[in-house]
Amino acid sequence: MWSNLILLHTTDPKPKTLDDSRLEVWQTCQRTLVFTDKRIFPLEEGRERFLDGWEIYHGYEAYRFLLEVVAGLRSKLLGESEIQAQFRDRFREENTCGSTFALSLLRLRDQILEQTKQIRSKYLTGIGRQTYGSVTESYLQNHKVVTLLGTGKLVDSILPYLVSKQKQVRLIGRNQNRLTELNQIYPNITTYHWEDYQPKNEAIVIASSFLPFNWDEMIKSSSLILDFRENSSENKGYDHYIPLSQILNDLQETDEQIQSVKMDLQYFLTELTREREEEQIHIMNGWEDLLV
Repeated sequence: MWSNLILLHTTDPKPKTLDDSRLEVWQTCQRTLVFTDKRIFPLEEGRERFLDGWEIYHGYEAYRFLLEVVAGLRSKLLGESEIQAQFRDRFREENTCGSTFALSLLRLRDQILEQTKQIRSKYLTGIGRQTYGSVTESYLQNHKVVTLLGTGKLVDSILPYLVSKQKQVRLIGRNQNRLTELNQIYPNITTYHWEDYQPKNEAIVIASSFLPFNWDEMIKSSSLILDFRENSSENKGYDHYIPLSQILNDLQETDEQIQSVKMDLQYFLTELTREREEEQIHIMNGWEDLLV
């Protein structure tokens, strides 16, 4: 029933702005997805040139791509579960009430979440450490004091795990409103603006691309640095520095487990998508509750 679905996708951290009331945007720390319907946003010849840098998916291809994203199959940490909650929260009713096709988006949300649960229960149960928070916590078991750099979406994934393990968390960021917001949610953490903090002998988790501190001084004084920045090559031989590439290598066992079921997963995804496509026989116009 999603033959009219259009999905735009990019992993550009600063994607080209698409300001149109006929579009619904969902951003995560890894990607941006834009949803629309071809009957209210037709991609006539000439319009696609304004979408440079965006991948474009149509109909059931778009539905399957979204299903893979929400199930964590297209995440750097394969099978991560946090993306499912982010998708659910983005498409709560109060977050889509201004959309002309809000009811259809809510129906899409419910069907994707239903099938994501099927995928996870059938193939991803017990597939290693599936969240960035749990991965972070596993490296910090022997560290009581942790400094977390950043206030973005990745921090939302990591912070609850650190707090649940009763770590003494110092949260460092530029956005004072976000610092205040997170401090209200987690009153036991301590927050600092970048300018008011100097790294000490502590475990540091880098969850921000912005890093104002002197790198050499920070890495020498810290007891551990866990770096979630992509393409970081600043190790310089320090054993206590763990870049993202090493984190992913350490999780190779999880990847190998997923590889062993990948063929079955692809077949299952095809079957799930076909179920939705067959519904089109009964609902000829696709999003039956779309008001245009």
